[in-house]
Amino acid sequence: MKRILFLFQMCILVGVSSEVSARTDCQVAKILNIQLEGEKIMYFQEGAPWRTLGYVNNNDGTKERYAALLAAQMAGKKVVVGYKENGYDCNVTNYGVPAFIVRTFNE
Repeated sequence: MKRILFLFQMCILVGVSSEVSARTDCQVAKILNIQLEGEKIMYFQEGAPWRTLGYVNNNDGTKERYAALLAAQMAGKKVVVGYKENGYDCNVTNYGVPAFIVRTFNE
């Protein structure tokens, strides 16, 4: 019984750790443009194509990420935007996949 419980705990741990590590962070750069298109928020960084930040009416943190992105843009600070997909291509325009994290830099 202890062995089964241990194996179950290990399966959960492996599943959680793979979910956390499956993320792509795009390049560190300043935000040049932000566009609100209906419920969708798009952004454009130095040296990168247009990408989707998220959708305003989803309760997934989009409003908070938007606030961080807007504050960084106004302050002229650099940001990293990350996506849940491990294989997300940061160098291709993407109008559908929402961002997962926004990290601001004080540089």
